[in-house]
Amino acid sequence: MRSLIAALLLLLAAAGQLQADNSVPKSWQEFAARLQPLAGTRTVQAEYRQTRRLQALDFTFEIRGHLYQEQGRRLLWAVNTPLHSVCVFEPESFRQWDAETNQITTLSGNDMPWLKMLFQYQNNWLNGDLAALARDFTIAVLDQHTLQLVPIRQEFTMFFNSLEIRFRTEYDAIENITFREKNGDSMIMEFFNIKNNQPIPAQIWELPPK
Repeated sequence: MRSLIAALLLLLAAAGQLQADNSVPKSWQEFAARLQPLAGTRTVQAEYRQTRRLQALDFTFEIRGHLYQEQGRRLLWAVNTPLHSVCVFEPESFRQWDAETNQITTLSGNDMPWLKMLFQYQNNWLNGDLAALARDFTIAVLDQHTLQLVPIRQEFTMFFNSLEIRFRTEYDAIENITFREKNGDSMIMEFFNIKNNQPIPAQIWELPPK
């Protein structure tokens, strides 16, 4: 009899925990507590699909590629199709290689301060650093896995009206990001085959790519 009661108590506790996990956080601070699996992320590797919708032209096009991220150090975006190019962001510099010309363009963060800001915000989005994002965005909880960010800074309001970030069920990575513009255009970044904390070969960061 005691074992039966103990088993029922365990089932009730598990059900209560499941209900709590499925509840919608009341604030971004409460949502941030669920992103603990992201806190230990040192590296990220993933494939992505970028879908761009041009409302006025009733036209949609797609870009596919992959990314590599070393937490706080550097971030690589590669486009595989329909074109081929690679961009490497670092705190103080930006490098881009274009397959068509086989040329490398290098920009310095000292000459273009916005590069530092762009690098930081990309890291904040991918790492789910809500406290940092809350300084420049109004953050609302849409559901148990999705946040809406409305920009406060003019640098961002010029380019998009809001963005939505959806995290995976495990809260260990971003599933997709949707950018919405004032003119009705939109862009969705979807991430696949995500690998956290796997070694990234040194040659990945070399341009031209090998």
